Amino acid sequence: MANLLVDGDRINVIDFDDCGFSWFMYDFGAAVSFLEHDPRLQEWQDAWLRGYRREEPIPADDADMIPTFVMLRRLLLVAWIGSHHEFATEAAELGAGFTAGTCALAERYLSTHA
Repeated sequence: MANLLVDGDRINVIDFDDCGFSWFMYDFGAAVSFLEHDPRLQEWQDAWLRGYRREEPIPADDADMIPTFVMLRRLLLVAWIGSHHEFATEAAELGAGFTAGTCALAERYLSTHA
């Protein structure tokens, strides 16, 4: 939502850093950026998979990788905050609390994926 510029009834999309060719399961990690802690995450993941499976089958091994991509994306966001906190208001506002939350998510991830 931070990458939408609204001017009256016009909406412009900016910032295509995450666009490109990649493994499509990473898309889910990017889509839930900053929401990885939400208790509805599994519900959203299940809906995401149902949507993809309408077009192509997704092997269980591939679907099982989604939490890894969510964690990877969260770690990348910590790096983004660290590199942008001096000039990006959004990064400065997230700061240490976001990093602490990432540690909690990482502990939960490692307890089930180690």
